[in-house]
Amino acid sequence: MVEKERLVFETALDDDTLKYLDEIGQADVVVGIPSYRNARTIGLVAREIARGLVLHYPHLRAILVNADGGSSDDSMRIVARTPVGPRVSTLTLLYNGLLGKGSGVRAIFEVAVRLQARVCVIVEAKVGSITADWVRNLAQPILDGEYDLATPIYQRHSRMAAPNDLLAYPMTWALYGLDVRQPTGGDFGVSGELAKSFLERDVWETDVARFGSDVWLTTVAVNENCRICQVDLGAKTNGSKDPALPMDPRFLQMVGTLFRLVNIYRNTWCLVTGWDVAAPMYGPESGVDLPPLLQPIDALWQAAQAGYARLGRIWKVILTDADYSAVLEMLREPGTDVRFPDDLWARVVYDFTVVYNKGEGDPDKVAQALLPLFYIRTISHMFETAGMRSREREPFVQEQARAFVRQRSYLWDRWVTYVSWLDEGTRTSWSEV
Repeated sequence: MVEKERLVFETALDDDTLKYLDEIGQADVVVGIPSYRNARTIGLVAREIARGLVLHYPHLRAILVNADGGSSDDSMRIVARTPVGPRVSTLTLLYNGLLGKGSGVRAIFEVAVRLQARVCVIVEAKVGSITADWVRNLAQPILDGEYDLATPIYQRHSRMAAPNDLLAYPMTWALYGLDVRQPTGGDFGVSGELAKSFLERDVWETDVARFGSDVWLTTVAVNENCRICQVDLGAKTNGSKDPALPMDPRFLQMVGTLFRLVNIYRNTWCLVTGWDVAAPMYGPESGVDLPPLLQPIDALWQAAQAGYARLGRIWKVILTDADYSAVLEMLREPGTDVRFPDDLWARVVYDFTVVYNKGEGDPDKVAQALLPLFYIRTISHMFETAGMRSREREPFVQEQARAFVRQRSYLWDRWVTYVSWLDEGTRTSWSEV
């Protein structure tokens, strides 16, 4: 039984799919949509991709791939019925592996490698603002031979953007020294060679196979000197559930992946000394600027309070006494008055990063314990930027990133001096949670 399970994960594709790919032989462009119960939005995505391929690449052989996790709705049938151009094939498949976006991405990468594609573009199934130009914007930098990875820049509303803007973006820039604005961008283009490199990594039975794939591939590309560019895709909106809902596993898997990468690349980030380099822009700016959006905070505030009641003991173990007291003081304030300073948030995240990697407790519980604090920081950011358009919020995001840079010495001191289980009381605090 163990051997059988191991073999299942050696490929994300089944025999029928492999036979179909042999019949196709070769393709220049692969555009893939990982999906799971996305029938409400996937039709628009598939239609715009098909339109983009006909509009921009009528002279190339292309394939539209839907890698699905076993949806009980019509997601796959909708893609299969989407009209495509004369040089475009359509493939819908059920991927092998853990349920999650990353397993879908893996399957699409495997299709691209087997077809010797020049470029592989991934587009999320839930995006409601996609246009046909997204295909060109993400594929052309690769087809021109100038870049290995094309990452997106979006305009998004503050709550939807919070995991990226307040956590993944500032941490990635501060640690690895390259300004990539959307390290968690779910839509991107990669060269066939880079897809093959990603495919060969031994990560597809971890959180990367679920919802840690986006930050993982960006971080790997940054640290391994891939040629990275950024493309402006305009607005990103979707109809999925809010990424800041209580105990959302997507957030936890992203955080776990982000924190593990700090340990993997510990010999790299400790040597970074400059933060004035940004991944270059490819193509024009969209000029899109989303208007302010009323975003209620009640559910977030209640989740933060409930999270403290359940996981507050872990905060006390992880944080310094001064920062723990500062966090508790915020919880005593009404939700409408909470303000979470940038430097405090950076130290909190760095403390959680250290304990996640070097503590003797359950790393998953460490990630869970960060979530209520993330809610508080998100609420604070929403108040700081209330009434602002999306581009007006950018200086606040940049200031948070600079705080992560300022606190790098704090992270390094904690990393090299951290000692697990300082006393038996600490051990008891973990075990009782």
